[in-house]
Amino acid sequence: MPNEVNTIYVSAASAADISAVSSEISRALPTATVTTSSNLASEVTGSLSSASTLANSLGKWLAVAVLAAAFGLASILTVSAVTRRVREFGTLKAMGWGSRRIIRQIMGEALVIGIVGGALGVAIGFGAAALVQALAPPLTATTASASAASSRFAHAAPAAAHTVSVHLTVPVTLGAVALAVVLAIAGGLFAGAIGGWRAFPLRPAAALARVE
Repeated sequence: MPNEVNTIYVSAASAADISAVSSEISRALPTATVTTSSNLASEVTGSLSSASTLANSLGKWLAVAVLAAAFGLASILTVSAVTRRVREFGTLKAMGWGSRRIIRQIMGEALVIGIVGGALGVAIGFGAAALVQALAPPLTATTASASAASSRFAHAAPAAAHTVSVHLTVPVTLGAVALAVVLAIAGGLFAGAIGGWRAFPLRPAAALARVE
């Protein structure tokens, strides 16, 4: 029946006979494409693996971009704060503070801000994870039972379905929390170093003579 039948379903009596049946069909119909259940499973698994790899790569580069933007924003804000405190640092230098002591002061302030920011970030992360687990709707998938699958080939039993619910979860590990705190502290130190570099060449006379 050319141009009328394009798909033929064949049921094997046993799973051990699938390979032999597939070979016999390929010999009988050389131009036909024979697809077994294992082929379908491997294709689905490969697609899911590719999607998972793509999602992981995208998430990794997105995290790197966000981290770089956060470090840059923290540095800009720290430099801006140092610029606004020129007269303060000039007065401290006139009182005998050295440049290294002022740099330590700036980096200490940035370190405290980084620790506080890391703690707030961890708290917000735990809250967001709890909201996702509490408010996100579950995903459902419906699968046919073995009797339903066999009914496509023979009217043996009525089709039955099994529904599975998958609840979205956001796992929060101690490693992720520790990494977040370390990155927050590193961002504060980096911003403090940039701000200290801005304040290092400051001269007391020039700072005190500045009118704001």
